[in-house]
Amino acid sequence: MGALLNAILWDYDFWVNFASNMISGVLLTLIFGLVVSGVVGHYSERRRAKEQTRKFLEFLERELRRNTTALSTALAELPRGNLPYPLFEVSAWKVSVNSSLLDNLDVELVHPILSAYNRIWAANDLYQNLLEAYFERLAKPSEASEKRYLFFRKTLLDRLRDLEPKLHDSLQQIEIHLGMRDAPVRSPEVPEPARSAPRR
Repeated sequence: MGALLNAILWDYDFWVNFASNMISGVLLTLIFGLVVSGVVGHYSERRRAKEQTRKFLEFLERELRRNTTALSTALAELPRGNLPYPLFEVSAWKVSVNSSLLDNLDVELVHPILSAYNRIWAANDLYQNLLEAYFERLAKPSEASEKRYLFFRKTLLDRLRDLEPKLHDSLQQIEIHLGMRDAPVRSPEVPEPARSAPRR
């Protein structure tokens, strides 16, 4: 037994093979661990980004629905001379612009939302001009102040009517991405039948 142990201790090839096998095993374990942790981290990051995008879309959807209600109120009240205040909310859009949330959204989703919010910002600016013209008309009644007030009211109403379909499109796209509604199915285009040349 002692002779066998002594032979093993002094066997150079045995220790070289043992050390190389140990190092190979450690390296393989490290590489496998790094690969697994990288894959898990990648999917965890994708899942986290997807959940963050979903929460952001829900935030946008709630704000756009409130703006849709505000739009209906404004279209009903402005022609009567009433001025509902405030007009539109833009908190969700400010958050998206000041972060990288838009980077995770598809182009077909970003475009209608951007189009709607561009008109919302323009409508809010026009509304401020309308309020100034309204109070100027009250403080200094004149033909010029009346014309200015009527001009801003008409211009704002035109912008609001233009905004209505944009809000609808943006909400529809958000609902599709949130799984709240199915994507619209486009019917295949049927080619028109060829028309024969008129007989002479």
